[in-house]
Amino acid sequence: MKGVNQELARLGHDVLLAKGSGYFYFWTGEAADWLDRTVNVPSLSALTLDQWVEEFRRLQKLNREILNQTAKSAAVKKKTP
Repeated sequence: MKGVNQELARLGHDVLLAKGSGYFYFWTGEAADWLDRTVNVPSLSALTLDQWVEEFRRLQKLNREILNQTAKSAAVKKKTP
């Protein structure tokens, strides 16, 4: 995990990878408010370093989309009398 976390930091991301029970997840920093942060793999070696970085980017994009949709829905509800 240290290598993945170092690579993410080198790429300018404020996030850490941690191990759960049968999965891994990104937390802290920019992932603190994410609704989806898990990668369902049994071991760290299931993915290469490049694949871990790609999983982070995939979840980053997904969460941006989720949070944008949530914000848009909230704005519409506020405008509706």
